[in-house]
Amino acid sequence: MKHFKSIHLFLITALMSISTLSFAGTTYQITSDKNWSAVMPATCANCTINISSGMTLTINAAATCQNCTFVGGKIVINSKTLNLQYAGSLTTTYFIGTTLQVNGTGQVIVNAPLSLTGSTFTFNNTSYFNTSFQLDMISSTVNLYDNSTMYSTGGSNVPINLIGSSKIVIGNGSQTSSAAFTVSGPELILFDQSAVTIANQNNVYNNWANFTYRSLAPAIPSKSYSTQNNNMACGSGYAHSCANPSVYGPVSLGSAGLVPGNPLPLVLDGFTALLNTDKSITLDWNTQMEINSSSIQIERSADGESWKAIGSVMAKGNSSVVTNYTFTDAQPLSGTNFYRLRMIDIDNSYAYSDVKVIRTSVVSKISFFPNPAREYVNVSLGVGSGTQVVIRLINPAGQLLQEKRAESGAGVVVSFPVGNYAPGLYILSAISADGTRESRQLLISRS
Repeated sequence: MKHFKSIHLFLITALMSISTLSFAGTTYQITSDKNWSAVMPATCANCTINISSGMTLTINAAATCQNCTFVGGKIVINSKTLNLQYAGSLTTTYFIGTTLQVNGTGQVIVNAPLSLTGSTFTFNNTSYFNTSFQLDMISSTVNLYDNSTMYSTGGSNVPINLIGSSKIVIGNGSQTSSAAFTVSGPELILFDQSAVTIANQNNVYNNWANFTYRSLAPAIPSKSYSTQNNNMACGSGYAHSCANPSVYGPVSLGSAGLVPGNPLPLVLDGFTALLNTDKSITLDWNTQMEINSSSIQIERSADGESWKAIGSVMAKGNSSVVTNYTFTDAQPLSGTNFYRLRMIDIDNSYAYSDVKVIRTSVVSKISFFPNPAREYVNVSLGVGSGTQVVIRLINPAGQLLQEKRAESGAGVVVSFPVGNYAPGLYILSAISADGTRESRQLLISRS
């Protein structure tokens, strides 16, 4: 059980590196703020789009991406449509460490399996998000703000999986928000601390089917919860009558089923970590609103499990406007630095942000793809050269399954077949010649 607890903590905190990936197809390097129409075709097939940290790719015209992978940076859509599709065999679209913001009447239409890892999608105004195949969210968040909507269709064989404290947040806390999330067919599956949060009585989650809670620890049984025939935040004294299959807020869907209450004392957005030229690390974030917030504590870790407070800033307290915050770690740890924010209310209750990771060692250039993996996983050894690296695939019991050695360099990719392994969580561990070690969580799926 202790081992599974360790795996669980790692999954919550570990994000995939946003190193350059090199696979078949065309790779676009976005190293400065650019419009889609200036650097990419209207329809991009088999494309990997690497966006440098702090840079923004703006979709300024209708765009289509087939069999694509997006890595790092920020994407902004202002009243335009991004179509994500597969071409040929059924292929997943990946977002890895990417922030996507959709404004106005913008739309993201997904006609392919979709995987988000360490990514945040935020829909504002009357924007729209549609998924019609499997959706896997790993340490990721979808924010439905203002009057935006998300609609997921398909059969029960195309589930919506929220893994690693992932969240779908419906509403930004404002009573004028009427954001909605409708599930029509797929099974919603929440792993461990993942949740769907409904901010207020004008925000709504619609789903005739039950949702499922599953733990990554095998000793904890799965549970199925119905959201029908509930009388939370509806009926007499509320803005809406109680009617299936609608669930109004404030309420959260999670491991305990439907939990009433205001889950959004502070709405956090835009949390980033940036390595500066002087080797310091700057953390920036903003809050969209605050209710009775006291302070924001900055915590750092070397391994993603043991955390230490390294500073704090006073919160605004009560605010309905955007408030910007910044904090600089002048003496970061050598190697890997994990950062998270502990958001504390005046009653000393608190919640944690997502985790940001900054790596400076040779091993930090290693990334892997896809995750979840089904038949194989590719390990990219980054852009450095001449460094010997040992890569190990380890099962949940700590047993070594495969080991390969390679020399790092641009375009070097090592593949591990995983089709014969049972679904579940595994560890990919990379060790460089100087002893620097980096371990990442890999999810093997058969769905």
